[in-house]
Amino acid sequence: MIKVEENHIEHNKVVNYSLDSFPCGALVTNSARVITYINSYFTKQLLWQPNDLMGKSVDVLFTQSSRIFYQSYLIPTLLHEKVCEEMQLIIFHADGRRIPITVNASLRADGCIYWSLFNASKRDQLYEELIKTRKTLEIQAEKLKLLASTDELTELLNRREMKYRSGLMLEQAARSHYSVSLLMLDVDHFKKINDTMGHLEGDRVLKKLGQLLKEFGRKTDLISRFGGEEFLIMLPATTKSDTLLLCLRLHKLIAEIKVGDSSLTVSIGVSICDEPISFIDLFTQADNAVYQAKARGRNRTEVYLNNN
Repeated sequence: MIKVEENHIEHNKVVNYSLDSFPCGALVTNSARVITYINSYFTKQLLWQPNDLMGKSVDVLFTQSSRIFYQSYLIPTLLHEKVCEEMQLIIFHADGRRIPITVNASLRADGCIYWSLFNASKRDQLYEELIKTRKTLEIQAEKLKLLASTDELTELLNRREMKYRSGLMLEQAARSHYSVSLLMLDVDHFKKINDTMGHLEGDRVLKKLGQLLKEFGRKTDLISRFGGEEFLIMLPATTKSDTLLLCLRLHKLIAEIKVGDSSLTVSIGVSICDEPISFIDLFTQADNAVYQAKARGRNRTEVYLNNN
C-alpha cells in the first residue's frame, strides 16, 4: 500500500503527516477507475484487505445503485467541473454491510481521481430523527389546530371557526350562484334540564346532540356548537323544500334522545339566501326565525320571511 507523507517544520521540529492519520477514507483511481491507492481507513474501519481493493475497479466498493449514480452524475461532473462535492453514496463494508458515505472527488490532469469518503451513518440517523421529530410536530400542530377550531364538549366547530368557514362558503356561493341555507337549532327548555337534572346531564344532552348532528350532516355541511345550547348548520346548494325536509328529519331524530322520561326537542330557525349576503345578516335572520319558533310553541321549524 502506498503511504503518502508530508514533512512540516514546526518550532524547529520535523513532523510527519500521513493520510492514514485522517479519520476518513482516502482513495485514488487511475483513468480506468482502477484503485491505485487506499489509506488505512479501509482496513481499520471497513476491514478491507489491501489485496481485495488494490488493482481492482472502484466498482467493487459501491452498491449497484451507487455505481449507476456515480457513473451517470459524479464522472460527468468531474469531466466538466473537475470537482464534485458532497455526493451521497453507499459503499460495502468488507462483511457485506452497506455504509452511507459522503464523497468529495477531484479530477487531475493525468485522469486520476482523488476521493475522500466520510462515514454518513450518524448523519443519516440524525436525518431520520429529524424526520420523526418533524412528523411528531406536524401531528401536534394538527391537534392544536383541532383544539383551536372545535368545541371541546361536542367536537363540532366552535363559534370562531364557524364564522370563518361560513364567510368562505358564502363567498363561494356568491361566485358560483347557488343558494345557502342556515339552520339555527336551540334546545328547548335547556335551563330546566340543568336546574332539575344537573349540569352533567345537560352536558350529556349537548354531547349526544352534537354527535347526532355530526352523523346527520353531509361532508359539505358546516356544523357548529355556536354557544350554550345553540347549534348552527350551514347547507350549501340546498333548496328551500330540501331544507325543510331535512328539518323534519332532524326533529324526528332528535326526539330519540331521551331526557328523563321525555324526548329532547329543539326549535329551528331557517334562513335561505339566493344572493350575496354577509354571515352576520344570515345569522340574524335565522335567529329571528328561532324566536318565532319559540313564540309559536317550540319543537318546530320556522323560516325567516323577508317582508321588504
